[in-house]
Amino acid sequence: MEGIASKEQRRLAALESYNVLDTPREQDFDDIAQLASTICGTPIAVVNLIGEDRQFFKAEVGLGVRETPIDSSFCAKAILEQDFMMVADATKDPRFNCNPLVTGQPNIRFYAGALLKSDDDLAIGTVCVLGYEPKQLSEDQKRSLQALARQVMSQLELRRTMQGMSHDLALERRLSAKRQIRASKVGAKNEELLVNDARSKAAHDAGRIGIFEVDIETNDMIVSEEFCRIFGVPSQRNYNASVFQKLIIDEDKKTASEAASSGDANAPLSVEYRIRRGNDQRVRWVARRAQFIEDDLGRPSKMIGVVIDVTDSKRKDARIAALLTLGDRLRVGKTVEDISRIASEILAEGLSVTRAGYASINSATGNLFVEFNWLAAGVPSIAGHHALNEFSATIDRLDVGDTLAVPNVNAASWLEADLESYAALGVRSFVKVPIIDRGVLVGVLFAHDSKPRFWSKLELDFAWGVADRAYAAIARLNAESEQRLLNQELSHRLKNTLSIVQAIAAQTLRNVTEKDAVAAFNGRLHALSSAHDVLLQQSWSTARLRDVIGKVMHLHATDGKIVISGPEVPLGPKAGLSLSLLLHELGTNAIKYGALSTDAGTVNISWHVSDDSEKPILTLKWEEKGGPPATEPERRGFGSRLIRMGIAGTGDVEKNFTPSGLIATFRAPLSLVMELGE
Repeated sequence: MEGIASKEQRRLAALESYNVLDTPREQDFDDIAQLASTICGTPIAVVNLIGEDRQFFKAEVGLGVRETPIDSSFCAKAILEQDFMMVADATKDPRFNCNPLVTGQPNIRFYAGALLKSDDDLAIGTVCVLGYEPKQLSEDQKRSLQALARQVMSQLELRRTMQGMSHDLALERRLSAKRQIRASKVGAKNEELLVNDARSKAAHDAGRIGIFEVDIETNDMIVSEEFCRIFGVPSQRNYNASVFQKLIIDEDKKTASEAASSGDANAPLSVEYRIRRGNDQRVRWVARRAQFIEDDLGRPSKMIGVVIDVTDSKRKDARIAALLTLGDRLRVGKTVEDISRIASEILAEGLSVTRAGYASINSATGNLFVEFNWLAAGVPSIAGHHALNEFSATIDRLDVGDTLAVPNVNAASWLEADLESYAALGVRSFVKVPIIDRGVLVGVLFAHDSKPRFWSKLELDFAWGVADRAYAAIARLNAESEQRLLNQELSHRLKNTLSIVQAIAAQTLRNVTEKDAVAAFNGRLHALSSAHDVLLQQSWSTARLRDVIGKVMHLHATDGKIVISGPEVPLGPKAGLSLSLLLHELGTNAIKYGALSTDAGTVNISWHVSDDSEKPILTLKWEEKGGPPATEPERRGFGSRLIRMGIAGTGDVEKNFTPSGLIATFRAPLSLVMELGE
């Protein structure tokens, strides 16, 4: 029994024998597609040829594209059936109910296809019809579809016969040319490399490889049909190399061969570069492999080689790299516009579209706001406000969480209400990924193209990846904004509480004779309030050491009396509050007994972090100058105990009472100082 792989190879060979893949549209086949649509009453009809990894539409009605990947193809299943296949409702058919063309755009429900069979009974494609609603065909409609399939095969057989006759004549001319070449003593190696060799041409065309030969002296080229297709120029045998050199993107021209460098055999032989195709101006990546042929004198006379379109693999690699770096780029975004700009640029680059952007949705006001849109050259911006009712059909689908991938806006009947709006924006195809927050549509990431195009699953996966990361970044910004509002409210309430505590204390302690104790109590409350303000600025997570010192010491002296120096060091909440109370006690004592009690006195506060151990230590030094001599207090009160506790309760304190003032040194492990706590 013939193996599956062997039969598939024979099927592909049969398809290749008709030489019809990637050929231009022809009226005969267009008429057949239109008849199929009319007879079966469907919006879509296709004359479809099934290749190894794609399906090529020789003719189509209602799609607007000429080629799609095979992974989501109905027809790929049809060629496994006997002559005819019909799917009345794809959502109820286990072969297709998970197909992305059924579960998402364009929401196909009905399919019927009649096989195209070669003369040795191998299925090479279908004549098929598709619709957006469940449907049944009558027996007459089925027979008509099969009759149209036979007409397609008659056309293909006729083409092959005519091409065979032309091929025989051309082969005879080539054989004659070869004999003349041999007569002129050109070596056998050159003969084997001739572009017109029939077997070599067939093999290269089957692998979608373009072949070429450049005459170094004249810069004239002999090229294959596949070479012409890759570069998007009319199919003909002879060209001047300048035609193709002009299609190379300016930045990549140095990597491709120019006439002068080819003459010296210095042109790179294995290169990849970008071109802008002649027929549709789309940018494609081309890989070229070549070698030089020398004349009898050892001089390079020809360059012979192949080219391959490697755009898909290049874009796939670029998309993977883009997603890997997107998260890092989004983390630096500070506003929704920043996030929109970064996501739009990545999406546009990955999908090669004419416009990409992010729009926030406000159903309450009936508006959408395009925060930012990336634009190709010459494409108008749509940034700003738009009415939701201009895109009512689109919003209805997005509102239920559907990702929309529309290959041709004009062929999607469900978009009829939005066609005028899309036409005004110059949109012919699009991808839109909804952003849903707690069941509500809040935004949409979109990619627009000015031409119809099929969106592959790889492209949709990429769009989903960008949308997920953009949504996470926007959610982070919203959460941070809500946290700031919450912190401000908490701060307001805490300050009110501290004010009440101060009022109660003042009322309760008004008859206390030790006024210094009351003042100390109030001062400590102020110090706590100051530390709280600094922590609030950092969302109550970490504060900067310099900010805490500046805020607390501002309560005790002007800037000229306090000198602060040291590196940036983050403080956790516990260390921040501890240091605030510590500095308050030192400042209060300096005002009463130390350097701040005189006009000439100053306080230097400096700190550094040791880097000579596995566990870095923060060392903070308080040094008074220009005041009265410092003496150790005889009585140790609460303030003295606070100072002895040190930073964050470590107790690592060294005090020196010198003639010029107090010098106190505090040490604490940096990890403890930075600890966030609970």
